[in-house]
Amino acid sequence: MKRAGIVLSLTILMFLTSFSFCFASGLELLDSYPEDGSTSSRPENFCVKLYFNEDVSAKEVQKENESAFKFTDEKGKELKIKPLYDAKKPNEIWVLVDQTLESNTSYKLSISGDLKMANGDTLGKNKTINLKTRNISTDNNVNMGLMGVMMVGMIFFTSISTKRQLKKQEEEEVAKSEKKVNPYKVARETGKSVEEVVAKTEKEKEKARIQEEKKNKGKSRGSESTEVEMGLEFGKDTKRVTGPRPIVEVGSTYKTGRKEIAERERERAAARAAAGTTRPKNATGKSKNTKAKSGKK
Repeated sequence: MKRAGIVLSLTILMFLTSFSFCFASGLELLDSYPEDGSTSSRPENFCVKLYFNEDVSAKEVQKENESAFKFTDEKGKELKIKPLYDAKKPNEIWVLVDQTLESNTSYKLSISGDLKMANGDTLGKNKTINLKTRNISTDNNVNMGLMGVMMVGMIFFTSISTKRQLKKQEEEEVAKSEKKVNPYKVARETGKSVEEVVAKTEKEKEKARIQEEKKNKGKSRGSESTEVEMGLEFGKDTKRVTGPRPIVEVGSTYKTGRKEIAERERERAAARAAAGTTRPKNATGKSKNTKAKSGKK
């Protein structure tokens, strides 16, 4: 019995050992981002993330693994790259391209089968990831179009909202100014007669109308007073007089033509009066002739 148990235990141990060896297949590339055949990558800050099934971030193999990556363009020109490692993510390697790529252009990342991990296991066979950058000009046109549509939509909905708000305000003002009162209901609630309720309602409406007119007049007067104040401010240096005054009062010696003629006539009349006259006072033409004849006789 003991011998049989020992044989059975050894058999099970050998089976488990062979089972573990079957599943230990070495280093493998599980996935990448962007994936092989992707055409959606932007050309700025281009980086390819590689995901493995084992730890590939050991410091003793980082230097050696730098030559395991190669990034080329459509013409086969090799571009400068830099592998990046993260201790918190030991199963990942990020391949960063040190320049901005061309728009709408195909590129290829080659991974050598010599890529190894700390225990000496290697990838075994070469891997290739084909990528293509986005068409930036098309993206810009699409973005501009979307922005234009958004702007038009915002203006449209804003105008509709404003119109609705204005309409609501108008309705509220109309409802407030034309508030309907049920005189029968008010009379029943207050115990007053319907005639008294109607008279009171009309009185309140008239009072509201007068207040509204006063408010409008106050606004118009305010605008008029503002205009007057502006006029006074504009003409604050203007002098006011009580009425017209002769120019002589301010010391002027200028004479108009009519005034000069009148003064001359007065001077002539005064000269004639001073020299005397042959014509008696109140004498007519006939009396002068009669006196002349009598003097001759």
